[in-house]
Amino acid sequence: MTLKIFLDDKSFYSLKQSIPPGSRSKLLLQKAVRLEFFGSNAVITCTEAEARSLLLYAEHCPGVIASVQQSFRSAGLRLESAKKR
Repeated sequence: MTLKIFLDDKSFYSLKQSIPPGSRSKLLLQKAVRLEFFGSNAVITCTEAEARSLLLYAEHCPGVIASVQQSFRSAGLRLESAKKR
């Protein structure tokens, strides 16, 4: 299943700083689509497993956590399974 995670600039850069160099999650950020029409936001397209990995790195990024959780709810996925990892 493909998820779309919408992040504002602050959340995007917070997540970017939280992911260590060499992590596969860095590739997701490089592939993110920037939406400048809507106030410089980014859209990350990823799988459920990749979204869970982002949650691990987003521990100190409340905007990222909220966006990932919203994408899980929109996809009809259980939030509990996303929080356990």
